[in-house]
Amino acid sequence: MEVLAKSQRQTRINGEITRSKILDAAETLFGTRGFDAVSLREITERAEVTLALASYHFGTKEQLFEDVIARRAAILCGQRIERLEALADPDVETIIDSFMSPMFEMATSGEPGWNDYFKLLSRLGDGNQWLDVLTRHFDATAKRYIAVLIEAMPNAKPGDVVRAFTMMLNLMLATVSQHARIDRLTDGELKAADLTSAYKPLLKFVVAGMKSINP
Repeated sequence: MEVLAKSQRQTRINGEITRSKILDAAETLFGTRGFDAVSLREITERAEVTLALASYHFGTKEQLFEDVIARRAAILCGQRIERLEALADPDVETIIDSFMSPMFEMATSGEPGWNDYFKLLSRLGDGNQWLDVLTRHFDATAKRYIAVLIEAMPNAKPGDVVRAFTMMLNLMLATVSQHARIDRLTDGELKAADLTSAYKPLLKFVVAGMKSINP
């Protein structure tokens, strides 16, 4: 019986390792090239597993894509809510900082998976194909923040707050995806990859814009 239990534990561990390898490979390829340009076979080749194993663990490429999104979304959203709830006297700046800072800290943590993940997230705004996925994994946190911002800005129209929040999302993702346009515009003086330097001006810009709708 003990031998059987040990064998079952090892099987579970092996399954978790395989699953993680597939998720890591998919995250990199989806982040670099997008969903449509990547095949399940390419993912399994990068992960060094069989196509049958990918089908066993995830079923379809669409489900694998959502599982890639879900894996880090839980960590990111958890950090945001934890920081929001820790604010003793929240104002516009501290609310926005609690939302944006976890993303930038993760992007500069040295763990390359986060950068692939954020590049992937930045691609999701290109159309409406993945709205349901975003709803399932990000909307609860977003709506919590929108409600707190509306409360912090009593003179702002709620609809304006929602629009400003979505603009913030676009700016944040455009920055954290490290698009090299700023390198070209400054002849290399500024680097898109320097997210630490980018964060403070981004925060100031977003806060000023948000406050401007609360006369």
